[in-house]
Amino acid sequence: MPIYLGNPCGIIIKAKGEPTVYHLGDTDIFSDMALIAEIHQPKIAFVPIGDRFTMSPATAALAVKRFLKVETVVPCHYGSFPFIEPNADKFLAEMKGHSTKVVVPEKGKAFAV
Repeated sequence: MPIYLGNPCGIIIKAKGEPTVYHLGDTDIFSDMALIAEIHQPKIAFVPIGDRFTMSPATAALAVKRFLKVETVVPCHYGSFPFIEPNADKFLAEMKGHSTKVVVPEKGKAFAV
């Protein structure tokens, strides 16, 4: 029997005078990310790296490098269940040497990019 697990869609957030943000939701990699990046030109992306219901850290890094071309990326959707990625370490390793700034917020703390 199918179990509804929610809508995996992402969202583009635009506010006048602020950088455009792309939150990828619970998605996996898809080539239309490049089209979204071209049309909306986000500067910041929240990228799911959990690997069970979303992209793996390696796939998320590939999406950032190949399709998104953002200035700052924030990994999300990890470390909340025992069977998904426990931390952002693998994503950080995959992004090492790339020009995109990676911000890994401390749980429960506000942060700036």
